[in-house]
Amino acid sequence: MTANRLIQPPPRSSLLGTVLICTAAILLSILSFSPSVNIWFAALGALLFAAALFVKDPPAISISLFLLTFALCPFLHPSLRNWPFNLLAPIILYLVVVLAVPRFRRSLQWLRVGRFGKDILVFVIATSVVSGVALYLWYRLLRPDLGIHLAYLPEMRPWLFPLAGLGFAMGNAAMEEFVFRGLIMESLDSAFGAGPMSIAVQAWLFGALHFLKGFPNGWWGLAMTVVYGVLLGVIRRRSQGMVAPWLAHVCADLVIFAILAGIVLQA
Repeated sequence: MTANRLIQPPPRSSLLGTVLICTAAILLSILSFSPSVNIWFAALGALLFAAALFVKDPPAISISLFLLTFALCPFLHPSLRNWPFNLLAPIILYLVVVLAVPRFRRSLQWLRVGRFGKDILVFVIATSVVSGVALYLWYRLLRPDLGIHLAYLPEMRPWLFPLAGLGFAMGNAAMEEFVFRGLIMESLDSAFGAGPMSIAVQAWLFGALHFLKGFPNGWWGLAMTVVYGVLLGVIRRRSQGMVAPWLAHVCADLVIFAILAGIVLQA
């Protein structure tokens, strides 16, 4: 028996659960486009989480819990509004709650290695090449202001840049894959089925997160990251695990770091 047959799709949500999942996705999208934090998002997240607990729908509980932590963390400390803590802190709070409650742990069933055959390898390589070229062209042709990104690079000796770049790429890719191709896509699969709708919605949310301060950002960045999110979602679906999309994401983040490091070294 192959690994593919051993992996079961997530259980379908109830009608009320699906409504809650869609509402959480809409609020996450609006929150990502908002330039300032708003306590009302945290309040709505708390209401959605309470409603998901009431209807006892695990996928709705999962995505509403993340929405609550994502909206609440910026109020705990100002530093939690900026990368990498804007994702890292909500993930940690989410895991603390999920791992502390045994019946919530089923929401982590997506956290698996998956398969990595030749077809997946080719897809990962092709996605990495296309995304790397696209990122470089975005930087060279649009000449965006990268000041906010360069501020995250501490002063270091040149020989440390490869190690720092690898650490950044592996860590950032892990955070974003955990959220978008992990818990969010799994919840959307429960709402819409394991089809194109959940891939498209998670890709939109992925792009929305990058619109204000991501690399790339702005409207071109939104379009690029949505397309890239679709590709990563397809890789995740075909590989039925998280390692393949994570590796493709690492490659793109290495290109981002190389661009930023090149600017610093040339200064």
